[in-house]
Amino acid sequence: MIPGASWTRIESDELGSRRLPGEALYGINTLRAVENFPVSGMKIGSLAPLIRAMALTKKAAAAANYRLGKLSARKAEVIGRVCDELMAGQHGAHFIVDVFQGGGGTSSHMNLNEVIANRGLELMGRACGQYEHLHPIRDVNRSQSTTDVHATALRVALMQGAPGLERALLALADTFAAKAQEFGSILKLARTHLQDAVPMTLGEEFHAFSTALRHEAARIWPASQSLAGLNLGGTMVGTGLAAQPDFAETVIAELQRLTELPLRRDDDLVCAAWNSAGLVQFSSLLRGITVTLSKIANDLRLLSSGPRGGIGEIALPAVQSGSPLIGGKVNPVIPEMVSQVAFHVAGADVAVGMAAEAGQLQRNAFEPLMAHCLLTSLGMIESAARIFAERCVQDIRAVPEACAGNLSAPGTLAAGLVPLVGPEAAADIAEAVADGKDLGALLRAHGLASGPAD
Repeated sequence: MIPGASWTRIESDELGSRRLPGEALYGINTLRAVENFPVSGMKIGSLAPLIRAMALTKKAAAAANYRLGKLSARKAEVIGRVCDELMAGQHGAHFIVDVFQGGGGTSSHMNLNEVIANRGLELMGRACGQYEHLHPIRDVNRSQSTTDVHATALRVALMQGAPGLERALLALADTFAAKAQEFGSILKLARTHLQDAVPMTLGEEFHAFSTALRHEAARIWPASQSLAGLNLGGTMVGTGLAAQPDFAETVIAELQRLTELPLRRDDDLVCAAWNSAGLVQFSSLLRGITVTLSKIANDLRLLSSGPRGGIGEIALPAVQSGSPLIGGKVNPVIPEMVSQVAFHVAGADVAVGMAAEAGQLQRNAFEPLMAHCLLTSLGMIESAARIFAERCVQDIRAVPEACAGNLSAPGTLAAGLVPLVGPEAAADIAEAVADGKDLGALLRAHGLASGPAD
């Protein structure tokens, strides 16, 4: 409800009549949904990418209906203006339906239709609820259904979000690459199975992080293309019932123009009405990205562990106090955050798969859950990658003395070099290091590191 509403209005549907705040842009269908689903406290208004994409879809539909002679120029213009306001982030307080809802997104869709109609009435100089002048169903929703509008908007929102995620991962990769260059000459001990292995450089270790992230970033846009086939115009089950014959082609062309995305009509609209395979694949992509991010985060935690009683080969930036009892203790809070995002995304991926499988016959009733999981995961990963780069990776310091100390112990060094140069040469190098010779020069002399031998 709208706090401090100065007047009320009454709206009616087939279930009866209800009183609403006079200034509320939502209507009776939204009110009933709010009463039915007081579940999580998370409102669809928090899914800003979905609201923007739904508004884009409605704007395209209004333009298409006008071109086909099914909507007046005035109504199409008003609907378009309201959609522009929604895309600019206005009126978010009126999207009050819980993200967990029955009906396959009908409650979210009706919330949108009612907000557009009532805000449009305001722009027309009318009072909210005077639907004879602009109706949420007959005008705003003409030739559409929740089945095609919600599914289209979710796919558009994900495609629009994909470039931002790609940029965030590439920026993080660049940050690791810069550190790799900075740490290029620092020799250290590589570890496999958490056991001592062979010499490598800290730069090589950090460069591998950068490469892995670039590989993940390269998968994002191709994966998003599997979402480009839309069922818009197929209405309830994909047959196009209640839509104009040319509506699908007209509205998708208009939506493509508005979004500048390579959208197309799906080859089989009946299949597209229920098939969520593209969403499942995109969810799997998001989970794969966070698996890589969390692995890197865990490696940084290990490499910085101690620092005196652990590995301690790098020092993470101190961004907050680690303990109220131990002075100077610094916890790896940013990498820990990254891993927790990964755990959340993994759970969301399971939920998406279960929701997709649970769809029955010509409709998937669980698309709102998929929308919440996918859009929330995408946004969290983008934020986590940005924070990881800015609050952690760019300020990591190498601890060369720890790297050298862990590597230079004679027994450790000789064991690691045996597979590379044989037992005799390995023993000679280890002995020379124990006598004070430079390990890097010795490795270069045996062709085990780049650069001139001394």
